[in-house]
Amino acid sequence: MLNEKLKEVIGHSSDGAVAIVTQGINEPHVVNTWNSYITITPDGEFLIPVGGMNETEKNISQNNKVKLTIANREVQGKMYKGTGFLIKGTAGFVKEGSEFEMMKTKFPWARAVLKITIESADQTL
Repeated sequence: MLNEKLKEVIGHSSDGAVAIVTQGINEPHVVNTWNSYITITPDGEFLIPVGGMNETEKNISQNNKVKLTIANREVQGKMYKGTGFLIKGTAGFVKEGSEFEMMKTKFPWARAVLKITIESADQTL
């Protein structure tokens, strides 16, 4: 089950950036998306629409481990306003099926969906 504070960060009306890190052949690769693009499944997985992310897809085909950072300045943190999370998990690209169709309806530009199964979500701020 996902932490309620993390759900608050994702669902807050003030959008924030999400960094997605995969391991390339020689070095890590980072892409960004927006908090508001994330849909949380009933099982607590993240669905993220994919427009480009070609290098990310290539990396995940070799090593499906991912790390994400997600934050929002408006959500109360541990001590002050503003909080963030480091999320670790596994990922895959979905290009057909009900989850893809649902995300394609919300984001017509999506060529695929990045589906992330969360292994850990640690609050960092």
